[in-house]
Amino acid sequence: MSCLEQLTRLGLNGRQANVYIALLQLGTASAIEIAKATRYKHPTVYDVLDVLKERRLVAESFSGGRKLFTAEDPENLLEEENRRRQALDAVLPDLKALYDQQAHRPRVRFYQGEEAYRAINRQLLNVKSGEYFYFGSVQEMFQFCTPRDHEEYVKERVRRGIRSYAIRVRSREVDWDYMRPGEQNLRQVRYLPRNIFEDVASLYLFDDTVAVMSALKENYSMSIESRELFTLLKTIWNCMWETAEE
Repeated sequence: MSCLEQLTRLGLNGRQANVYIALLQLGTASAIEIAKATRYKHPTVYDVLDVLKERRLVAESFSGGRKLFTAEDPENLLEEENRRRQALDAVLPDLKALYDQQAHRPRVRFYQGEEAYRAINRQLLNVKSGEYFYFGSVQEMFQFCTPRDHEEYVKERVRRGIRSYAIRVRSREVDWDYMRPGEQNLRQVRYLPRNIFEDVASLYLFDDTVAVMSALKENYSMSIESRELFTLLKTIWNCMWETAEE
């Protein structure tokens, strides 16, 4: 990754990063010289220099009636990051308190398109309980992703030690190793006693969260953090699990 890209990740925009890099290379320069090096207009250069001075990345001086600018030590970036971290540490308890006040309210997240699959999978790969519960049609799932994509997801899930308990539709199965039940895939599977021949959306239950993924016509996913809804649907899922066939 280039210096320019790294600086933008540290909070400088593209123009600020370019001017700072130009000054590091020039040493000490006037605004006109910086404008020539960066090909920015003079007013733009002055605006950028004002910001960089505030961030202690540029120093201003005068010589022979000319205003000159010098790049400050890049270590100042580290000091700035430390100050930001200290400020965040100071305010974080108050922010967490405000966040926790909303714990009794359901939190709903909605996704569409390609992000619909990725967003739910990110949550599944980070379940705190180390397990999740699934109901749905395998073939419907692969309308969201390629078999290779899902194979990589399964490998990562297994690597993280996350177990899957699945109630699936037997008529919509696929005969692939990574989709089979067994300890090698950290997966237990049972099947509905009566086949469903149409595709159904996928349901996931984990960490007081209910997630639905549908790639039929609506092409969306959503997750709802709600202890009450999770308990209701997990109770229904448990009843289905007891009557499902191995």
